[in-house]
Amino acid sequence: MKRILGILLVSLVLGCNEVNNSLGNGYKLFIDEGGYTVSICDSMNIQKIEAYILDCKFDSNFIIAIQSPPDSLPPMKKIVYTDSDRKEIISNDKVFRQYWIINKREKEIYSYDSLTQKAKYSNIYGPYNKLEYLKQRQILKVPEKLKLEN
Repeated sequence: MKRILGILLVSLVLGCNEVNNSLGNGYKLFIDEGGYTVSICDSMNIQKIEAYILDCKFDSNFIIAIQSPPDSLPPMKKIVYTDSDRKEIISNDKVFRQYWIINKREKEIYSYDSLTQKAKYSNIYGPYNKLEYLKQRQILKVPEKLKLEN
């Protein structure tokens, strides 16, 4: 539910397919026809950060994004029996998140990683966990005003 609300919030703030979803320098937010998935693409609709973008912010130099990858498990509730035979419902609200930074100032150079069998771009940093992301923000000097909503 939180994921859908986040996607709706992003689409309300940045628009939908018919409206300008420009993130600058040819990057754009792509929202599928059903409105369920959001990804970041370039001007030729080549996907740079795949679907399930929960939030993104941008300025003239950077795009930062938080993503819940499609292969992560949704939050689940489980029943646990305590020693007094009481039922307790425990909610696992932690959704796996990855963080990304696109440096629009750098030239984009494409390479292919044969080990992971994935395309890599020299100006796209990630996926990172939160700690790695915060360190990379400092290295790239991403302005403090760009903040993601969790």
